[in-house]
Amino acid sequence: MTRTTRVEPVSEDQEDAVIGLAWRVIDVTDPDAPQEISRHNLEPEAIEAARLYEAETSSEPGSDSDDTQDYDASQANVGKSDE
Repeated sequence: MTRTTRVEPVSEDQEDAVIGLAWRVIDVTDPDAPQEISRHNLEPEAIEAARLYEAETSSEPGSDSDDTQDYDASQANVGKSDE
């Protein structure tokens, strides 16, 4: 089954500021039971981990193919079906 992830910051409130501590990857395939998959120091690392996690699960039997959420917008026909 293809998994769906979300990347979100981990932060801490301190007086008048919000301090960013890390980035976490959350599996939100089941919206009623989200699960943290990993934590990263930098947002690009977390995004890459989320992409890899989703790509791994899209190749499992019975899974939908991975979507094209990360397509390059400069390529006019990327992410569009032939229908």
